[in-house]
Amino acid sequence: MHEIILIQHCQSEHHVNELSGGWTDTPLTELGRKQAILIGKRLKNEIDPNNFQIFSSDLKRALQTAEIIGNYLNLSFIVEKNLREINTGVAAGKTKEWAKQHRNPENKEIFDLDYQEFNEGESRRQFFNRVCACMEQITSSQEKNLIIVTHGWTLAYIVAWWLKFDESLLKKAHFWSSTASLSYLLINQYKQHTLRKFNDTSHLINY
Repeated sequence: MHEIILIQHCQSEHHVNELSGGWTDTPLTELGRKQAILIGKRLKNEIDPNNFQIFSSDLKRALQTAEIIGNYLNLSFIVEKNLREINTGVAAGKTKEWAKQHRNPENKEIFDLDYQEFNEGESRRQFFNRVCACMEQITSSQEKNLIIVTHGWTLAYIVAWWLKFDESLLKKAHFWSSTASLSYLLINQYKQHTLRKFNDTSHLINY
């Protein structure tokens, strides 16, 4: 394994129905399905599918994205629950307004890794550790290159894991990606872990 393609799931119902994200489990919109088709067509022209294995979060918006892309590449995918977005506990399935009113107080002047936004959910530190452990497990068990279909914050923490961020760097930097975007992680000739391309949405421009 020397390359990982990260895909942020395509537009989901929670984006348009004023629902909170996290572990809220909603399917793709019609636009989201069309976005996934465009990603599938792009990757079909860019990569040799025989060299890749797809992994996906088990939430519907990621699963449906992976399924559509997998159909274009003629690849099945492996479901991995630990590729989910941060656990939003009691806010899962609730509206954005409800979540706004029920989130725990936060000191906005610092980025606190131990901040738990919602009761029964994860802290940022717990979330980061989950993502790192998941990626270590996946990469240690796979020889093929990887396509990972996941969520925005999860994708950010996969990039941080890939670039060997420690917790002090997590407090200072973040990787903010867009729906239906592609990011490319590569091990180069010097064995360096590189972020070759991030948040590429060029496949959506002509849609």
